[in-house]
Amino acid sequence: MKVLLVSEAFAPSSSPAAETARHVTDGLLVAGHQVLVLTAGPGSSSYRGARVVRTRAVIPVASARRRAEEYGPDLVLVLRPRTLGAAVMRALEPSGVPMVVLDPTPLHPRVGTVLASSESAVRVLAAAGVRAQVWRPGIRADEHHPGLRSTDLHDRWAKAGTPQGPLTVVGYVGPVGQPTTKTVRRLTRIAALPGVRLVVIGSGPGVASLKAAGAKIVGETGGLELARAIASCDVVVQPRRKDTGLAVVLKALASGVPVVAFRTGAAAEVVAAGRTGLLVDRTPGLIGAVARLAEDPDLRSELAAAARTSVAGRTWTDAVAELVAVPSPLPAAV
Repeated sequence: MKVLLVSEAFAPSSSPAAETARHVTDGLLVAGHQVLVLTAGPGSSSYRGARVVRTRAVIPVASARRRAEEYGPDLVLVLRPRTLGAAVMRALEPSGVPMVVLDPTPLHPRVGTVLASSESAVRVLAAAGVRAQVWRPGIRADEHHPGLRSTDLHDRWAKAGTPQGPLTVVGYVGPVGQPTTKTVRRLTRIAALPGVRLVVIGSGPGVASLKAAGAKIVGETGGLELARAIASCDVVVQPRRKDTGLAVVLKALASGVPVVAFRTGAAAEVVAAGRTGLLVDRTPGLIGAVARLAEDPDLRSELAAAARTSVAGRTWTDAVAELVAVPSPLPAAV
């Protein structure tokens, strides 16, 4: 099958969108499909045998149509469409080529079959009148595993060997908004907990306030460095009540790290409460759950022991096979 894969970002970028595109491309190539990647941003013109066409994010619809017609795809996959993806969807809507759109924003054209990578994301789209099916992303268990845990890194973060250490290392991976946002206020409260060292793997305007509260700011990272950082945490926290993404949570569980999150977000779809992590309803519960794990290393070990096996069965091979087997386009509006 000839597949046109459209992604706003692609390797060598380590952004979540680029990472998803890389895993999907890998799965398509392993399955024997021919792949053309259309993306924005700098990089190589090929990837493991797939041709990569790099263009501007703002591309005329006529240009997008011409590129697609020259390739003649049997299937178009549009991953997390923004500017480039929207242009391709508009260009190919009249063509009749089967199109699968993964995790669009509610404002983008409702073309083809719409998939969302969590039930939480499906609900967000449904509120905007867009009908979507759930498609679960995979996890690369060879890229995220407990063997990547660095004792040296963990002990530095935990301040082991100092009068105040060792502390429980609680990791947060993601963007950091303004200091006044609820997410940053929750993280600030976690950073202030006795016996806890918050490690922030991300960047944004609120990092200064978190650093002032005692957090370690690692900044944005990806690939092996990110995998090692996650595996070196004792706990990973997801402080957004209605988060729709699963990537960080899956990586933490695959790394043998328990997760604390809200029941209202996507994390609750993969975290087994009391078995691989703790799920809470309100902000005081989130702070309390982190404090509980910081004080109870036996409970942390018990949750960690079950974490990896809970996600090991969902490979990217399985996920990509489902992606290309999606039925003919559905009307996406309700």
